[in-house]
Amino acid sequence: MNDYKIFVDAAMDIDVSYIRESLITVFPMQYTNTFKVIDCTGMETDSFMKNFYDNQRNGETTETKPISQEYYENVFEPLLRHGIGILYICFSGELSPSYNSAVAAKLALEAKYGKLPICILNSLSASGGIGIIAEQAINNKKLGYQLEANASELAKLCGKVRSWFYVNDLDYLRRNGKTSASKSLIGTLLGIKPILEISPDGVLRQINKKFGSKKACELLKDLYMENKNPSYNPVIYITHSDDTESAMRLKRMIVTEDSSVIIKIRTLSPIIGAHTGPGVITIHHIGK
Repeated sequence: MNDYKIFVDAAMDIDVSYIRESLITVFPMQYTNTFKVIDCTGMETDSFMKNFYDNQRNGETTETKPISQEYYENVFEPLLRHGIGILYICFSGELSPSYNSAVAAKLALEAKYGKLPICILNSLSASGGIGIIAEQAINNKKLGYQLEANASELAKLCGKVRSWFYVNDLDYLRRNGKTSASKSLIGTLLGIKPILEISPDGVLRQINKKFGSKKACELLKDLYMENKNPSYNPVIYITHSDDTESAMRLKRMIVTEDSSVIIKIRTLSPIIGAHTGPGVITIHHIGK
């Protein structure tokens, strides 16, 4: 089947031109701040994102809401009735219940109609990691890959995408149960940057820590150089939560050692930034 749409959700970060040109479709995800519920669509402006992270710095609390099974069914069903298949690259199922909801929606619709052209991929990733997989999905479709073949090729990538990042403020990790209150306070006062990864099985874990953003960027660069896979395309994503200076520093560090790489810098999605806070720097690439 070659008549299908590629979906991602708003936990991703990707070159916005793909969205503008309707090469992919974004499932909006909701987050709440102190005052209201907001839809995140992947099309937020730079000024909007600046305001989002400034509000966090000023003490505004943010939480996210997963996509419901009912929402997926309401989107899937009309497309299927018109003979359009669905390829959905979902936020890691280990980090959000959205993946399970999407699978449940597929099963509910298949109970009603029989086997359907719906392929749901657990990206085992987030942010620019999903962006890398989505770019490959678009390229595959342009090359004539039918739905099942495209999904099969992408499934091979899902465990290979590596995502490394550091967090500026340990207090956001404390709120999400990733570290203790005492470590949070001491770490923030000392300027410790915890280094985390989304592991190949889609789990978030802390792997190191550095003092200051420069040393933290150096470690991210080293992790990329040690784990990059030259057999795949050289595109990597750097995302940041309102710290363009550090994102550019990391880019310069990488280009100095690997001039062949294509680096795309994006502001971190509010869906991820709600849990990590401002000042975060990430790097996403295909690993060994």
